[in-house]
Amino acid sequence: MGLDIDVHGLKLTYDTHPVLDGTEFSVKRGDLVALLGANGAGKSTLLRCISRVLQPTGGQIILDGRELQQFKTKEAARLMAVVPQETTADFDFTVEDIVMMGRFPYLRRFQKEDLGDREIVSRAMEMTGVSHLADRSIATLSGGEKQRVIMARAVSQQPEVLLLDEPTANLDIGYQSMLLELASRLNREQGVTVIAAIHDINLAVHHFNRYILLSGGRVLAAGRAEEVITPENIQKSYGVPASTYRHPLHGVLQVSVVRGPRPRELPGGGASAHVIGGGEEALPVLEILSQKGCRLSVGPVSAQDSGCRFAHFHSLPVIIVPPFTSMNNEHRAEHFRLMREADAVIVPPIPFGEGNLPIFDQVEVVLKEGKPVYIIDFDGIEERDYSGRAGVLMQRMVDEGAVVLDSVEDLPEAICGVRNRDGGEEGER
Repeated sequence: MGLDIDVHGLKLTYDTHPVLDGTEFSVKRGDLVALLGANGAGKSTLLRCISRVLQPTGGQIILDGRELQQFKTKEAARLMAVVPQETTADFDFTVEDIVMMGRFPYLRRFQKEDLGDREIVSRAMEMTGVSHLADRSIATLSGGEKQRVIMARAVSQQPEVLLLDEPTANLDIGYQSMLLELASRLNREQGVTVIAAIHDINLAVHHFNRYILLSGGRVLAAGRAEEVITPENIQKSYGVPASTYRHPLHGVLQVSVVRGPRPRELPGGGASAHVIGGGEEALPVLEILSQKGCRLSVGPVSAQDSGCRFAHFHSLPVIIVPPFTSMNNEHRAEHFRLMREADAVIVPPIPFGEGNLPIFDQVEVVLKEGKPVYIIDFDGIEERDYSGRAGVLMQRMVDEGAVVLDSVEDLPEAICGVRNRDGGEEGER
C-alpha cells in the first residue's frame, strides 16, 4: 500500500508568472507529509499538478517509477484521492450519493454498486462523523460539514495516495484534529501515502512526520520538523521573525511569531517593570504587560522556569540561578540594579518558600527607597506560603506602602499611573 512520488524540476506558469519554478522533492511510500509555506508559495498548485487537475509546463511527476501522464484516468483515480480546498455543490445530491462517488473508479460502465461498496461507504461516513447526514442534501450543509463529506468520499475511494489541500480550513478545532488524525490513521494502519497542504504549522507538527517547506515555487527545506521548521526558514518563507521551542506539555516543536514593539499610546506603553520570580504563575503578568508595551525584566528564575523561557523568547533581561539555590552576591547586585531601573516591581501570585524569601528582603529595601511595589492576590498568600513567614513579610511591605492588586488585569493601569506620576518619558523627568 502507498506509492513513491518523485517530483523533478516541476514548472507551472500563470500569465508569465512562475508559480512552480523547478520544484524537486521525493515522498517515500507510506510517508505522512505536510506541505508548508506562505500564501502563493505554490502548495495548492503543486497538489493540483500531482492530482492531474493542472498540467505542468515543465518537469515530471513519477509514481512508483511511472510518469504520471501514463496512467489512465480510472487507474489514477484508484490510486489517488483528493480533498480540495473548496467544495461547490451544483447538484442536489445526498451526502450518501457524494460519498458513493468514491466507489466509481471500481465500477464498470452502468454497473451498480453492490453490498460491499455500500459497506465501504457506510464505514467511511462513520469514520468522518457524517453518518447522521447521509440523507441530507449536500447543498444544505455548512462549509465544515461539506469538507467532512468530501473527506468521506476520499476514504471510500480506498486510495494509496491521499492529497489534502488545506483540509482543515473550514473546520472547528475538534474536527480539525479528527480529520488529521483520520489521515494519520489511514497512513498508520493502511500505509496510505499522505501529502497535505497545511497553513497552521503548529497543527501540522502534531499529525505529520515529514515536512516540505515551499518558497517562491521552490523547495526551501524538506525533512524532519527540526530540519525544516527553523526560525531562519520561517523568516525566508513567511517573511516574519519567529522563534521555535518545545511545548512544555507534549514536547512537540512549536512556532511563535515574534511581535514587534507595541505602540506607546497603549495603557502602560513605555513604562517598565521588574517581575519577581518566573514560574507559571508569573506568565499572565509577563504576557499582559508585554501586550501593553511595557519594558520588562525578570528574575530570579531557574533555567527551567516558564518565565525564563519567556524572557529568552522576548530577549528580556533575566537573572538565572541554579535550581533550589539562593542568589549569590553577583545575583543580588544584578537584582538590585534591575529593580532600581524599573518604574515598578511586581510580585506575582507565586508560591513562597525558604529558598525565595531572601528575594523579598531586597524588594523591601527598594520599597523603602521609594520604588512602587505591587503585590497581586494578597488574600491567597496563606495558601501559597510554604515557609510560614511570607504572610508577615508581605503585610509589613503593605504597611510600608506596597500596593495590593486583586488581579493581573489591574496591572497595566497601575503601571501607567506610576509612569504619569513620575513625569512621563525618561527625557522629561
